[in-house]
Amino acid sequence: MINIKLVVPRKGYIKDAMERFEEFILQEARDAPEENIGFQLEEVVIPTDKIHKVKVDADVIISRGLVTKLLKEHNESIPIVDIPVQGIDLIRSLVECKERFGRKKVAVIGAANMIYGVENLESIMDLPIQKYILNDITVSDRTVDQAVSDGCEIVMSGLNTNKYAERIGMQTMLIETGKESFRQALVEAKRLAIVSRIEQEKAKRYQTILDHAYEGVIAVDLKKRVSVFNSSAQKILSIYDKNLIGVPVTGILNKGKFLDLLISRNDFQEEIVSYGTIQLSVKKAGIFLKGKKTGDMVAFQDVTGIQEMEGNIRKKIHSRGHVAKYSFNDIVFKSEMIGQTIETAKLYSKADSNILIVGETGTGKEMFAQSIHNNSNRRNNPFVAINCAALPESLLESELFGYAEGAFTGAMKGGKQGFFELAHRGTLFLDEIGEISPNLQSRLLRVLQEREIMRIGDDKIIPVDVRIIAATNKNLMDMVKNNEFRADLFYRLSVLDLQLPPLREHRKDIPVLAEAFMKKIQITDEAKERLKEEEWEGNVRQLQNFCERLMVLCKDQEINVLDVEKHLPKRAETDRTYVSEKERILKALEKHHFHKGKAASELGMSRTTFWRKLKKWNIETF
Repeated sequence: MINIKLVVPRKGYIKDAMERFEEFILQEARDAPEENIGFQLEEVVIPTDKIHKVKVDADVIISRGLVTKLLKEHNESIPIVDIPVQGIDLIRSLVECKERFGRKKVAVIGAANMIYGVENLESIMDLPIQKYILNDITVSDRTVDQAVSDGCEIVMSGLNTNKYAERIGMQTMLIETGKESFRQALVEAKRLAIVSRIEQEKAKRYQTILDHAYEGVIAVDLKKRVSVFNSSAQKILSIYDKNLIGVPVTGILNKGKFLDLLISRNDFQEEIVSYGTIQLSVKKAGIFLKGKKTGDMVAFQDVTGIQEMEGNIRKKIHSRGHVAKYSFNDIVFKSEMIGQTIETAKLYSKADSNILIVGETGTGKEMFAQSIHNNSNRRNNPFVAINCAALPESLLESELFGYAEGAFTGAMKGGKQGFFELAHRGTLFLDEIGEISPNLQSRLLRVLQEREIMRIGDDKIIPVDVRIIAATNKNLMDMVKNNEFRADLFYRLSVLDLQLPPLREHRKDIPVLAEAFMKKIQITDEAKERLKEEEWEGNVRQLQNFCERLMVLCKDQEINVLDVEKHLPKRAETDRTYVSEKERILKALEKHHFHKGKAASELGMSRTTFWRKLKKWNIETF
């Protein structure tokens, strides 16, 4: 039901107002039967000098002349319709005035919107007319006195002005509102009421959204009066007054930098300010309508609350395992080769480009990936890892991109986030990237190009901010040449390349690695040297597994060379193995002009081991 209030200075001021309203409703029902909107009209009598003290509750207000002007000055929230005084209304009143009083000079006194153009009726009515614009009810008496001094004999005006004129002996005539004018006002009131109701519903939706937002939001108009003060703002600032809209913000907030930022003319992106005993993270922006500034707003959060929320999020991420556990400090090494590799990786970590890590199985590709993440600007965000060779294509696709509810049989209710979404603002580690199918290569390329994903079975685009670190033990360039891997994807992934050397190329690190893997047990120097002689085709991982085996099988507190020899895996010494080791020794000797010391150093062997190898392979030196 839409409630319309007719505000008048006395009862019956608008002749037959209620009867005219009923006629209007009946006519509207006949003209537009499909509109099922209820209306009611109530007449409210408020003396003109009391309008500023009375609050009218309505969907829309109808009034006339000076009453309308006063209502608009003291009421900005409710639409107000001015009942027009049309030319026909003035003509009717002037005709009746001439019939009652004859051809006497008439003072027509009223608001500008009531008596506009009345002087043009003088010749038509054959009646002397003097117009007086009344903008303030307090000067109506003086206006009447002026009309008397100007020789006017009759006052045609509103109720209050006529009362004074009658007291000083003047003849008066009330300007009546015609049926047409009243109907026009009702039509406009109906339109405004419907628009107002729609706007109120829209405002309520926005207010509900604001009240449930985590951030506090305060908006003010150009006069620094509050237009928005959401529930979060009240909670953060401990202000619980319900009647804040329209109140000057300087009377609500404590003096200080926060208030100064809100009422200043400058905008800013983000700033930390104090308010009482709390710290606020504040953003400010101007409010513009059609290019013209209409106010300012601030959005802010209690920094303590942000820290708590961040802690909870990080706990959830840790519980799901999406964290990087290793850093560069965890990498054990002694050789210059690994030291240079670490320095290169540190430089890569400060960039935000994709990285391709290439190395044999067991060389520590994921450890380097985690270290790069923990040394980057993304270290406080998720590190999500997936082995592309461990899952079939269909399952890998759903894990990477997620899926919508009902995308396939067995899909979780509500759908599921993919690893790209989980890694947002962080790092996604794609191990064994060379194993993904051509179909997934195409989808992955699109993600890297567009920085957005689409869940399986969904049509919504989700933007993602993810850094890709891929790893492989294959030669992707050869795969590109053989059309087994997309060239465009390869170049997208290998913006930065990191080559991890096999353990046989940095044998100096084997002793320190063995010590690190066997912290609780001593290992002799001879045992370490024997470990250096092995090939360790599984690299660091194989060495670590062997060290764990030694700790389980050896009961003594010290591991010697006999323990190592006893438990080394028995390998069939194929011709290929013989040739491989013999060729490496011969190449090293040739490179260093058969200088045995330099050749042994390059191969990471002690002189004793090198001499034994020479004897084993019947290599003669001169």
